[in-house]
Formats: sequence, C-alpha cells, structure tokens
Amino acid sequence: MTVAFRATTEDDREALLAFSTREPVAWTGADRYRAEAVTRNHRPEWSWLAVRDGRPVARAIWWGGADAAAPSTLDDLLVAPDVADDERVAIAAGLIAAGGSAFGVLPEWIVDVAVDWHDDPEAVAALSWRTAAARSAGLGRSTERVSVAWTPDRGVPASSSLRFRAGEDDEFGDLFARVAVGSLDAHTRASVEELGARGAAADDLAFYRSLPGSRDDWRVALDAEGVVVGFVLATRTAYDAAISFIGVLPQHRGRGVVDGLLAEGLRVHAEAGEPRVVGTTDAANTPMRRAFERAGFVVTKRRIVFERSPWS
Repeated sequence: MTVAFRATTEDDREALLAFSTREPVAWTGADRYRAEAVTRNHRPEWSWLAVRDGRPVARAIWWGGADAAAPSTLDDLLVAPDVADDERVAIAAGLIAAGGSAFGVLPEWIVDVAVDWHDDPEAVAALSWRTAAARSAGLGRSTERVSVAWTPDRGVPASSSLRFRAGEDDEFGDLFARVAVGSLDAHTRASVEELGARGAAADDLAFYRSLPGSRDDWRVALDAEGVVVGFVLATRTAYDAAISFIGVLPQHRGRGVVDGLLAEGLRVHAEAGEPRVVGTTDAANTPMRRAFERAGFVVTKRRIVFERSPWS
C-alpha cells in the first residue's frame, strides 16, 4: 500500500498528538506541542504525517524560530509500533525527505537520549533505525554531543588573569575563522570543508547573531600583555541562558585560557540572575568536556545530531 507524506492542518492536530513511544528517546508530548504552537515554534506546515490507507503511521515535527521562514531542526519523528521493521526506515526517511523538499532546506535532526544510552539495548535499537533513516534521507553525518548545565549552587569559578572587552562583528568574524584551525568540533570542521574558513566564519556569525540574548554579552579575551587569546559568547537558547561558543586561538591553547573564558561567560549570566546555564560539546572533544566539569557543569543528556554531509 502506498504511503503519502503531507503537512498537517489544524484538523489533523489530534491525530498528530495521538502518537507516543516507549522507546528511550526524547519526544514531543501534547502539552509541549500546544505550548510551542502558541509561540509559532511548532506549526501545522512544519508538522507532517505519513498516511497509509487513510491511517497516520508516522509523524515528524520540526522546530523553528517564531519569525523563521523555515524550520531549523527536526525535533521528533515517531513511527507507529505496528509498522513492520523493514518498513520503518523507509517511512521515516520519506517523511524527512518530503519535509526537506517542501522547506527548501534539510534541517538537522536532533535525538536526545540518556547519558548512559550506550548501555541500554533498547536505546541502541532506537538509534539504529533512526540512523539508517537519516542516512537514507540525506542526513549522512552524525555527531554525538554532550549537553551540560550549571546552576548557581555550583558557584562561579574564580576570575582568571584574562581581561575582557566588547568587539565588533568584523572582529568576531575574523576570530571565528582563526579558531577554526585545529578545532576538535565536528560541525566546525565540516563547515570549513564545505565553505572554507571565511565562509564558515560568516555562517557562524550570522547564526549566533540570530540567537536570543544580548549581543553585548559577547566578550573578547586578552592576556596580561593585551594580546587577544580567544572569545566567549554568552547567549540564550529558546529556553535557557547558554554558553554558545568558546574559541581559543591556536597559539594559546593548552594554557588554561578556556577556563577563564568559561568563568567570564558564567559571570555574565550569574550577574543577570540566570537560574540555569547550559552548553553542549562533542562527546569526542575531551578538553572541552573537562573544562565544563572544572567550571561546575554537570552532564544532563546525550544528543545525537544528524546533519547533511558537506558533499551531499
């Protein structure tokens, strides 16, 4: 039987929200969907169903900014439990591809799992079919990331010997390009491969400018001699205060600069009275993970990010 893929209308709301899962992955509950719909982060045209013989057999829910023309992430993809295993991947991939074609862009797919998901056979199985679907739909690159959070009871790290100042967009664009050299971040390396260092820097600058929070909270770091050594972006996600980017210039790595940058970002948020500050880093980026730990962040979850390969 042929499966049709289509965006929802308001009349489909209950069918869309009827989906649930026992798989150990994060998914969007009805209350959250309704709340996000009010702010236009979820929309009917960004929420899709796979329909077979008049019955919805899968759903996909994309998320985007309230004023965005297209969504930025796929947050939720569920397939009905009675769908055969050999059909599950094809239906999921079809939903992803159909949405991407309609949006004119193939957003990344984010799947949140528990910290210890590698030790859970059910979580491994849930990620296995999702990985196959992502690759089939054109999201050929996957990165495991670690999400961390800090709360005021953890304390703000002591100030370092670094000094901080504001910077113009042109300077930050140059710094993005410079810190990309030798970066351990998978997204940065892929962006440089696709766009070149300057193109990737321009893309990064535009993205971080689009985030909530105050542009005045971006800081350039200088050492005791007044030499620029790195920068930190204290911003926001849609939900929390965040340390969105930390960059240490290559010639200054291995000298503890990252600790001073994290301390400054936390100081900015702490002085604003933020009750929680979040961050993420690649699971493979051991130096950054250890820096978060030293600053008092705790790991809250793992995040699998499926993205379009630079060469696709």
